[in-house]
Amino acid sequence: MRKLLLALSIALSVAIFGCASRPKIDPNINWSERIGNYTYDHAVAELGPPAVVAESSAGRSADWIVKRSPNVSFGFGLGGGSYGSHVGTGVGVGTSISPPPHGEYLHLDFDPDGKLRAWSKIKH
Repeated sequence: MRKLLLALSIALSVAIFGCASRPKIDPNINWSERIGNYTYDHAVAELGPPAVVAESSAGRSADWIVKRSPNVSFGFGLGGGSYGSHVGTGVGVGTSISPPPHGEYLHLDFDPDGKLRAWSKIKH
């Protein structure tokens, strides 16, 4: 029973603390004022790495997750068995996220020099 509680507490700790937090995107930012002087490097420093990046000779576009729709599953299982005089028990815990995550994204479009040229909010 002690091993079961230890395994359960470790699994719960991993589930709670294992998810990295992302910087919050301030909804009050006026992105239109940043066009022409805000760079991709500024965006990564302020918002963290983007969820999606596309690059071409015309520049770079990137999407940051503003609000993620819940699509995370969590599973927990207990098992036991015996074979002759041997008895075994087990605990299984797992999580999964189905890509691509649905929700609201901030889409920033940068020119070849890395300066912001357009922005939008997208819902997937």
